[in-house]
Amino acid sequence: MVGRGGPSMRISIVVCLMLAMVLTLPLIAIPAHLGLSIGNGKLVLDAEEIHQGGPLYLILDLYYTFFILANVFPFTYLAVRSTISKAFSGKFRKRTGTGSGPDPFARSRYPKVSIIIPCYNEGLNVGRAILNCYDQTYRGEIEVLVIDDGSRDNTWSVSSIFKGGSGRRDLKIYHKENGGKASALTYGIQKATGPIVLMTDGDSTMDKNAVSEIVETFRAYPDAGIVGGFVTIRNTFAGTLTKLQQLEYIITQHVIRTCQSEDGSVLIAPGPIFGMRTDLARMYPPLDRTVVEDCDLTMSILSTGYTTRAAPGARSYTEAPVSWTGWFNQRRRWIFGQFQAWRENKWHLWRNPWALYTYFTWISTTLSALIFLVSFLLTITLLFTGLSYHSLLEFIALRSVILVAFYFLMRVLILVQYKETRGLVQYLPLKTVYDLINGFHTAYLYFMYVTRRGIELRWGHRRVVVH
Repeated sequence: MVGRGGPSMRISIVVCLMLAMVLTLPLIAIPAHLGLSIGNGKLVLDAEEIHQGGPLYLILDLYYTFFILANVFPFTYLAVRSTISKAFSGKFRKRTGTGSGPDPFARSRYPKVSIIIPCYNEGLNVGRAILNCYDQTYRGEIEVLVIDDGSRDNTWSVSSIFKGGSGRRDLKIYHKENGGKASALTYGIQKATGPIVLMTDGDSTMDKNAVSEIVETFRAYPDAGIVGGFVTIRNTFAGTLTKLQQLEYIITQHVIRTCQSEDGSVLIAPGPIFGMRTDLARMYPPLDRTVVEDCDLTMSILSTGYTTRAAPGARSYTEAPVSWTGWFNQRRRWIFGQFQAWRENKWHLWRNPWALYTYFTWISTTLSALIFLVSFLLTITLLFTGLSYHSLLEFIALRSVILVAFYFLMRVLILVQYKETRGLVQYLPLKTVYDLINGFHTAYLYFMYVTRRGIELRWGHRRVVVH
């Protein structure tokens, strides 16, 4: 059921081939193995530098070539393809099947939607989440299920204030022993009475049209098992780190999830907002075998023959970590959890092009980090020998300027398309450092995963060692 690509894919290939020529011509025009230095206003060869620095030029050139092939070209292609798809607003979209289960729209154009809000100590946020569900513009009935997962605060009492509902909105509150988010979601799925369930977080809020967007996507794609929304950060005012995360959220979802959705192969439906067919959710409930139940669930649904889609108009706003400690803890769980989800679903992911691309990015990120580190140490070592390495600096500067220029160009083209990031473009220079940190962090976690050493994870009051 995965799409084979339409006009947006063909146009993207042409555009990226043109960009590839622009990117590589300067590297081809100046031979990488020659020590070129500027003397008397023209390029001359420095024979001594060639003799002493030849191996380093080769190592650096191999690194730049690998980085371009493994990182720049794929990202550029996906960014162009996603932008074209977004610009044409679904003109390339086709109905892709009839599904294999009960039709949620058999009885009504606006089927009942059950929104599940799992909560643990969300007394400060749950009221806002409930009201947010009541305020949805969706014309059908909405059932709000608050699952109090053994909270130790006033989550239950705050939720009870809103009990009784309003109009076509109904609220039900359930209390259970603490068992984790996957357990709470599964509990809510069993209690749901609508043919579509929508899952969110207690500390997240949705746009007023989010439910409508999710339902419309299910209607457009009868073969969809899961439809994920579009997550942005609510607390960007909290500091530079949250702004950098906002840039990351927008770029990643625009480049990756848009293309995956077009092909019916979204790998991660985001926890703060995704919808699911209730019958399918009961057959394949969220599991706690990984630390990222949303990612594991999405990958599992792909194995059933259903497609997984995204609804960019279904916005959810969530809180991002405001400290580097919180950020590292969150990313350790997210990144390592994706490795776990791959391991649990690899029997069918090996046949999925997007899953293979994802695994390739983990490998290429690790190799890029290692090669960069070796190249950097070699360069510093030679520069501090006291010898003249003018052309080495020119060599590094030429390639670095080209790569950084493409980094900024492609990301600016993405960020100006979203109101959340148009005013944050000036933070892109810091985003390069942020991406470097994230890359080394991913490389370390991938090493710990493949060597089966495992890591310790902490979130909330929980502290576990996972492998």
